[in-house]
Amino acid sequence: MRKLLFLAVVAALATQSAYSQGPSGDAPKPLKTGEPVQLSESISFKVIRAAKSPFTDVKVQGQPVVVVLELDSGKKNATISYRLSANSRLSDIYLGDGAQKIAPLAVIEDFPSWGEDNDKEVEVLDPAEKSGEVNLSFQKKGSISFLFDVPAAQAKTPQKFSIIVRAVKPTDEKHSFVVSL
Repeated sequence: MRKLLFLAVVAALATQSAYSQGPSGDAPKPLKTGEPVQLSESISFKVIRAAKSPFTDVKVQGQPVVVVLELDSGKKNATISYRLSANSRLSDIYLGDGAQKIAPLAVIEDFPSWGEDNDKEVEVLDPAEKSGEVNLSFQKKGSISFLFDVPAAQAKTPQKFSIIVRAVKPTDEKHSFVVSL
């Protein structure tokens, strides 16, 4: 009887851990532009739509939409992680909702704590490449700007920015957000 009870408890725990859902397993948390959010115990962020594009040399076919993720880790070292691709099916970051998803075309990372390594280089994403896992370690404040090429017909409609981001350090937490721009 003890063995049967033990097996039942082990099976229940295994099932619970296999199907338990933390913050990332739930539906994406809806946010408004500029709304500050605590990602982990020491990482906060907010998403804004840039009025002016820093991607002046990147050619777009439709309307450029620039979304900026502003991060702040206070005085602690922090690391975040996400998948980034020019293919919307492979990227953790995209614009739109439902079946229509637009992947980023280019990205700029700006973290003053990187010192001379903070070159603010424009990285144009290649649609032929698979998604890449991006791990960013930083201190204090920084930002990531994403350029989206929105078809002219959709440029006037309200946009939604979706992101799945993992706070790796100081705590390991995964979150999903949808921001109405």
